[in-house]
This record gives sequence, structure tokens and C-alpha cells, in this order.
Amino acid sequence: MYEKIFDQEIQKEMDSFFINNLSGYGKIETLRKGHVINQKNQDNIYIILEGEFNQIMYSKNGDEIIFFRMTAGDIFGETDFFDNSRTFVIYKAIKNAKVSILNREILEAKLMEFPNMYNYFLKSIIRKQRMIMIELSNFKFNDSIGKLADFLVRLYYTEDININFKNHISIVLTHEEIANRIGLNRTTVTNVLKIFKDRNLIEVKDRKLIIKDIQGLKNLTNIPLEE
Repeated sequence: MYEKIFDQEIQKEMDSFFINNLSGYGKIETLRKGHVINQKNQDNIYIILEGEFNQIMYSKNGDEIIFFRMTAGDIFGETDFFDNSRTFVIYKAIKNAKVSILNREILEAKLMEFPNMYNYFLKSIIRKQRMIMIELSNFKFNDSIGKLADFLVRLYYTEDININFKNHISIVLTHEEIANRIGLNRTTVTNVLKIFKDRNLIEVKDRKLIIKDIQGLKNLTNIPLEE
């Protein structure tokens, strides 16, 4: 299922379009790690040229939920832009980054000139909607083992570094970060990762997580990953 949602050829096409065909019309900004973008209005779309961002929402009590991790070629702000209303999320640079910011006037003029551009924005919005649906299913259907297994399967197929379906996930995530992504506590994440290592499903080498048995991880989740 994740292979189809994140079809690599379509992803490459989208990345190329946003970076090579559209970003040149925007304002380029360089941002340092930790920089937070809290949009004041719904009139801009951001194209990530370098670096990585998390899309985050905070509760009134300061609890954090991370919806997406986005890399070069991804965009954000498109849902607010087309819905013409703000959502209560922020975007945090998790490493030094560079973005192109397109305002409404420029983008609407380009959409009038090249209406096929709508297809790329629709694909981005639909992909995120499907990921939210899958994550809700993960919370509902899986226990802690299934939640972490699904998370690792998703990273394997969706993270930018796995375009050629390598068997490792090269991004470095702390147990605390993983816990925040999937609604578990850090101790549970540590214990479940140990279970996965004992079952020879994964290996950690030089802080990189290596998937040794992707099918074994799929078998631990209660979400219908296969048709």
C-alpha cells in the first residue's frame, strides 16, 4: 500500500516540477535548524529546496504531535492556500534549510497560465490526506508493537533516502522523536525496538536503522498493507 501511495516515479516528477519549474518564481529564504514557520495567513505556499521540516501541532498543554516529515521537493501550505483558511499547525526546520515562498498573486497567475499545475497540488494534498487516514488507523487498530512496526514500514517506503528501496533508513531519529510521532512513550519505543532486534527484524548500525525483514514488520501490523 505505501509503495502505491508514495509511487517513486510520481514523487520524482513532483519534486522536479516544484523545484525546477516553480520555485524560481518565489522568494528564496535560508533558515537555520530550529526555525519555526507559523503562517499568519493562507496566502503562501512553500517549496523545500534543501533540508527537512516537521509539520507539528501543539495542544493547549504543550503536547506535540508530528503529522509529516518533509524533505527537498515537498511543499507545505497548499491546503491552507486552496481552502483559503488557516490550520493550527507550524513547520519546524529540523536541519538547516532553504525554501522558496510563492505568494498568492504569483501562484494564481501561474495556475491561470498553466492549469495542469493543479494536478501536482492535488497529488500532494491527497497523499497527505491518505497518510493521516493511515495514521488514524494505526492508532485505532494496532498495539504498541504494531504501531512501531507500521511506522518503520512507512519510513522504509516513504522517506526520501529510500528512493531506490535500500534496506536502511538513514535519517537519525531519537526514541523520543519516534514516540512523539506515533503516540507512545520513549520507554515503550526502546523496549519494542529491542524486541524487533531480538527477532532479527532490524539492526542499528552507526545510529542508522537497518530493515532486515520488511515482510516480518508488515506481519506485525493490523493495517491491511497488502491488497
